[in-house]
Amino acid sequence: MGQQSENPPSLRHLKSPFSKVIATRYYDGPMEGFVAHADWPHACLFQLIDWDRETDIRTYEVSRVEALSFDEVVEALFRQRRPTWPVWVLASGERERGQKLVLELAPRARPVATVTTRDLFGDILLWDAADDAPLSSGLLLATHRSARAVTSREP
Repeated sequence: MGQQSENPPSLRHLKSPFSKVIATRYYDGPMEGFVAHADWPHACLFQLIDWDRETDIRTYEVSRVEALSFDEVVEALFRQRRPTWPVWVLASGERERGQKLVLELAPRARPVATVTTRDLFGDILLWDAADDAPLSSGLLLATHRSARAVTSREP
C-alpha cells in the first residue's frame, strides 16, 4: 500500500531549486519575500527564521501560494521597470507594497519546507519538508530517484 510516512524526510546537501529572489526585507542577505522554484510556476514565500552570524548559515521557512505564479508577483511589484536577477532587493519606495503583498498571501500559502543554507541559490544544507508539503516538489521527486541523495530524519 502506498502510504505516506507520518514524518516527511529531511534531505541534506542538495542543489538549490531556487532561481530568483524578490527580497522585501534585506540585511546582509534576503530576509523575506518571494522566491522562484525551478520546477514550480507558483509564487513561493520565504522568511528568515534563524541566522548564525558566525557561520552565516540561515534558516528559512518556505511556503507556496498555489493560485498565484511567480510571474504574477513580478507583474504586481514591478510596474516601472523590470528587476535584475537573480536577487532583486525592492527599493525603499517599493518595499511597503512588497511587504503588504507578503502579508496578504501568507494566510493562503501552503508550507513546503524549512530550508537551511548559506545562500538560497547554493548548496541546501538541510531541506526539512513540512508535514503537509506538496507532493509535486521537483526537488523531492528528483531526490528520491537519485541514489546520491542522503535522506535522514533528525530526532
